[in-house]
Amino acid sequence: YSYVSVLVKEGEDSKSGMSYKVSNDFKSFDASQIAKEAVKEALSLLGAKSIKSGQYKVIIRNNAVADLLESFSGIFSAEAVQKDLSLLKGKLNEEIACKNLTIIDDPFMKDGMASSSFDGEGVACKYKKIIDKGILKTYLHNLKTANKDGVESTGNASKGSYKASVGISPTNMYIEKGEKTLQEMINSIDKGLLIVNLEGLHAGLNAVSGDFSLAASGFEIENGKIKRPVNQITVAGNFFEVIKNIEEVGNDLKFGLPGGAYIGAPSLKIKSLAISGE
Repeated sequence: YSYVSVLVKEGEDSKSGMSYKVSNDFKSFDASQIAKEAVKEALSLLGAKSIKSGQYKVIIRNNAVADLLESFSGIFSAEAVQKDLSLLKGKLNEEIACKNLTIIDDPFMKDGMASSSFDGEGVACKYKKIIDKGILKTYLHNLKTANKDGVESTGNASKGSYKASVGISPTNMYIEKGEKTLQEMINSIDKGLLIVNLEGLHAGLNAVSGDFSLAASGFEIENGKIKRPVNQITVAGNFFEVIKNIEEVGNDLKFGLPGGAYIGAPSLKIKSLAISGE
């Protein structure tokens, strides 16, 4: 992986921007392109100010969606379900999200950062749709949880080392991309926000309840166009409600930073989220 972080300054105003690339093919790395993306992002945020508190129609950009999905990925673990640490308990084959949401766990994805034929227990990995058009189809199992539920392991056993206990982890998990470009989604909003960065993911959310309250930055959207950069805001909501209120799914699937390079997502247009600002 490769990443660059830049700092830009205009008068007393300074902003940072970052770009990254994760791949198993050195030919796909372009230092110039990564640098340009980081600089463009930092420059675009200069002059950012807060916004009035309220309910806003929101687009969460792909990288921020991937961060959010990674933070809540544990809710799909059968171990969490069996320990009453996931609100998805008893929800198999029920509609838990909007029909345009499909979440896939694909251990055979070409160039995937977590592609594998076998899991940490030597069980063959399987391609699976965790959520299929809004319907919860499966939990992620290892042998122990599968035996307890009387089902087959899904091939998601994981071990941090040979001495570590067996856990459960996704392979290449991602939200299936839709058809809309990010620009088309922006064009469809009269008044709203584009969130490009979420902060405090390890402290500002509760993976059991689904509640989150996170510092964010991005851009105000007015009449289908980017109006100005926005920072010093907090976005609050509930993950289980968010996945029910997805209006559009983007076609810009992107996987996360090195630590979460196995989790991917496109940009999502959300019906409404609470924004705290001025």
